[in-house]
Amino acid sequence: MKEQSPPSGDRPALAEATVETGQSRATSAWVRWISRVTGIVVFLALLVWSQSGDSLFSPSAYRIAGIALILLVAVYTALVVTQAGRANVSLERSYSEHLERLSESLRHLAYHDSLTGLHNHRYFHDHLRSEFERARRYGHQLSVVMLDVNRFKEVNDHYGHLTGDELLSFLGRLIAENVRSSDIAARYGGDEFALILPETDGAAARNTAAKIRDVVSKRRDWGGRLLVNVALDVSAGVATFPEDAMTAEELLHEADRALYASKEHAPTPKGRGRPLGKVM
Repeated sequence: MKEQSPPSGDRPALAEATVETGQSRATSAWVRWISRVTGIVVFLALLVWSQSGDSLFSPSAYRIAGIALILLVAVYTALVVTQAGRANVSLERSYSEHLERLSESLRHLAYHDSLTGLHNHRYFHDHLRSEFERARRYGHQLSVVMLDVNRFKEVNDHYGHLTGDELLSFLGRLIAENVRSSDIAARYGGDEFALILPETDGAAARNTAAKIRDVVSKRRDWGGRLLVNVALDVSAGVATFPEDAMTAEELLHEADRALYASKEHAPTPKGRGRPLGKVM
């Protein structure tokens, strides 16, 4: 997928961040240079101090040189502490960014199915409850669609389980491409998929299910593998709040019941037609 460039409104901020980063690096380089020079001066001063004793300086000059040396040591120590502080800040920032990336990766793994890229069973149930509460609070309709791949066992029998996995992955992409951005598509388990359609009545939900069913039934080239012996399609069951159920659990149960009623009318490999009612 082509990487998108940042929005034009964000470019000044990115430019400022780049300038600040460059300035920070320049300052760090300057501090390191001064630290090294100061360290060399302190070393040479200590060397001269230890070798000369009272022979090079008068007692008063010797005391002044001692004070100057102490000041040089203090400056050098301050520069070293400053540089160490900057290094610690940079290390903490890098560690924080690493933890943020790791946390985001873990969140993605926790709520997405690794095979299809869709949301997983846990995410589906968590959001079904929250979407149901929102629909009930604001008086909106909410629909759930359950999808099941017909004769999926034949795919595994004819082509093997690896091809079956490729097929499920491809189905996941097809489903994701045929729902709205506000909808929640999930792999419910095995060869079953589930959709949460917020603010969607029964008729619109059945249209969505029919569109996905038609896209799947017309597909024959699954990821480069031509499935000529399996008339693959999906069955679907639809339920809508508040017409069919008054709780999230009842809504899911009704969609599941409609799905299994639909599978009883699933077409044979020689035919595909069945009525597009509430149960398909």
